[in-house]
Amino acid sequence: MTPPLVRKELIVEWDTELRLMNALRDKLLARGLNASNVCIVTVSTDYSSVMGQYLRHQLTDNGEICHGFGVDVPYPDQPFDDACVQVLCNIFRLHRDATKDRTILLVEAGVIRGGNYARVVDVIRHDLQMTEPILTLAMFENVHSKWTCDFVGEYYDDSREDLTFWWEQPNNHWIS
Repeated sequence: MTPPLVRKELIVEWDTELRLMNALRDKLLARGLNASNVCIVTVSTDYSSVMGQYLRHQLTDNGEICHGFGVDVPYPDQPFDDACVQVLCNIFRLHRDATKDRTILLVEAGVIRGGNYARVVDVIRHDLQMTEPILTLAMFENVHSKWTCDFVGEYYDDSREDLTFWWEQPNNHWIS
């Protein structure tokens, strides 16, 4: 019998985080994306706020910071139910002026399974009936994710590595 694979921690230190944020910024700017045409929506603010705020400032155009706001989504052990969808809809409605006629750039530090991006995009398209372009970005994307981001800093294999950021504390909601 083969013993179960033990995942090693993939510790993301500050210098790696900054290097990847800068690389992603450069990719966005090279595509002509900046404060004049983008609204950054930071998904999972507990993990992605640093990157979302950094990119909002880095995409400043003619002295104007990039529009943006954050949304929280359920942890893996919580349901993405009707109540979550309603809260998400309310947040997007509250920030409608920020997203109107702009590309919506969803930003996450780590896309592990991809389910949250799939649900958020579904809410934007179907529940809110918004037609603005949507792009997705991840500092780290699991090679087995069901969602494929438009912009990725680095890929990793979640079956072999447990993505862990230097600032992270243990979280009871993460399941194996």
